[in-house]
Amino acid sequence: MPLPPQAPPPALSAPAPTGAEALEALLEAFDWGRPLPPAPKKLKGLAALRYQWLRRAAAFDPAGDLPASPFLTGRERREVEALRRLPGVPHQGLEQALKALPLQEAGSALALWRWGRVRVRLGAFDAPVRRAWEDRLLRDGPPLTRGYALRHALCWALAEQDEARFAELRPAGDPSLEAVHQSFQGLFGLLGGPSPSLRLWTLPGLSYQDLELGQLGARIWICPMEEGPLPALPPGTAWIIPSASGALEARDASLPEPLRAEGQELTRRLQASGITAHFAASRPAFERIGLLWFPILIELDGQGRIRSIRMGDAAPERP
Repeated sequence: MPLPPQAPPPALSAPAPTGAEALEALLEAFDWGRPLPPAPKKLKGLAALRYQWLRRAAAFDPAGDLPASPFLTGRERREVEALRRLPGVPHQGLEQALKALPLQEAGSALALWRWGRVRVRLGAFDAPVRRAWEDRLLRDGPPLTRGYALRHALCWALAEQDEARFAELRPAGDPSLEAVHQSFQGLFGLLGGPSPSLRLWTLPGLSYQDLELGQLGARIWICPMEEGPLPALPPGTAWIIPSASGALEARDASLPEPLRAEGQELTRRLQASGITAHFAASRPAFERIGLLWFPILIELDGQGRIRSIRMGDAAPERP
């Protein structure tokens, strides 16, 4: 008589994330602009408070007050309160306060990044305070905020053509940050020289031309097309619209259907506003030069030489 069949083993549930894993998942969601995950139910004690603090840091309005501390006592409470005192520090004391700020919690680093970035945009930080803020974020915190701070500092060093600042920002021991720094090396080399040549597609028309940027005008605005009203382009400003996918090879001479459809949709919106532009369908072409973070404003002199490059956090929000 055969043995009765065995019942299948119970399904194994995924193990509960550790506190560090939960923080990493939240930071990843923030970085990609996804909804922030709720706290895992099994996080208890200090791990739960650290998660709560990071979530508050990811969700608060950075133009307003810094979020309240979930910590009631201890080093963590003192760290958060030191951070929350920063907006009340007189400007002449802010550089020193930033240098002395404790920054062991991931939530503190993210809150400091988001709060300070808005102050830079508003012009509330002069250059020494801005650099002290960048340097504090570069020294401690999770890889995400250190990467944000390095990109911010490099964009400003390029905009100010400050080669000494660029040299002192060279990271050591982190290959991903070293690659970011290396990408700016070529951009510094472009300053004062002729503009690079890119294959661009006319909007409207979608015919390609190999053009030096100086052939387009004295001001080049490189920025994706966003939802809502199109930007008002100042006289002499040419707009290059990077493709959302950028899948074309640098010297391909025809657009595959997905890219052609993207270009046609851009044309439809541009024609409704009476604007012409150029379509950049190849991401590798931009990556080789180092033009990686939009928006980008490039200004050229009368001979077509590059006078300045303002990119990413150091670029104006509108052309």
